[in-house]
Amino acid sequence: MPSRDGGQRSRSRSSGGHNWQRSHRSGHRSGHSCGQNAILHTFDENFSFISPCLKYSLFFFNLLFWLIGGVLIGLGLWSFLEEYNHTFIKVQNILDIILHISVALMTVGTIIFSMSFAGCLGALRENLFLLKLYSLMLLLLFVGEVVLSTVAFVFPNSFSFYIKESLSKDPIIKYRDDTNLQNLIDVIQTEFKCCGISDKGYKDWNRNIYFECNQTNPSPERCAVPFSCCRNPRNFDSGLINIMCGYNVQNISSVVEVNKYIFTRGCVEAITEIIERNMNLVAAVCLGSALIQLLAMFLARSLQGQILAQRARWM
Repeated sequence: MPSRDGGQRSRSRSSGGHNWQRSHRSGHRSGHSCGQNAILHTFDENFSFISPCLKYSLFFFNLLFWLIGGVLIGLGLWSFLEEYNHTFIKVQNILDIILHISVALMTVGTIIFSMSFAGCLGALRENLFLLKLYSLMLLLLFVGEVVLSTVAFVFPNSFSFYIKESLSKDPIIKYRDDTNLQNLIDVIQTEFKCCGISDKGYKDWNRNIYFECNQTNPSPERCAVPFSCCRNPRNFDSGLINIMCGYNVQNISSVVEVNKYIFTRGCVEAITEIIERNMNLVAAVCLGSALIQLLAMFLARSLQGQILAQRARWM
């Protein structure tokens, strides 16, 4: 005959078992929230290792960039059709892509669109292949940025010389041939108060066939520079831009005299000076960009691990 104490112990074990099950079921539900570790529960069929918070955070994060990429592609395509509707352009190297603004916009937009699309669809459909592809593209982009930044930091003079030599030829020569490029150069020269690209400054414009300071040049803009080089490009009476404000300045022998009418330093020098003055802001922007990319890689890798754990549980 069982004793009273034995019955109480039995009831205690029985109630303890029910409490243990309730506490585990409660633990299953909490495993879905962000920031909590999931514990393997073999008896709960509704439990999932995949955190909805992590999954949809990655989805909406990439949805934003997916929309940005689509907008860039649309703007680039619209600009391309407006500018090159009846002409054919040649793209022989990466510099040709950069100089054709519409092509550059479509290229950057396509890269952003493709990466974010893989991240969106991979997170939403829990697709390991797309998530791995997204992580790989992010990694390659991050490594490329690190390598480029390292080269610019370790070899600043060589890097600056290469930029000046590469950009001081084709953009100047194609200034009148591409409206988008012309508008971009005018905006840069106006905003940064510069003229030309290299250390030669305003003398770079002698490479353009319209501005070439040569006696045999029949152009009415001979020995001139674009109006965006002028210190005061607007007419004081009408307020309109005086496109002739830079005419004949290359004929003036004194740089001091020239400096009274136009900006004489190159744009690479002007931009470099501004970057050096705002180095803390530039470092903060670079660090923020790097952290965003690392966060996206972390979210993607974490979701991959959760998907693999969930698949292993089903096997």
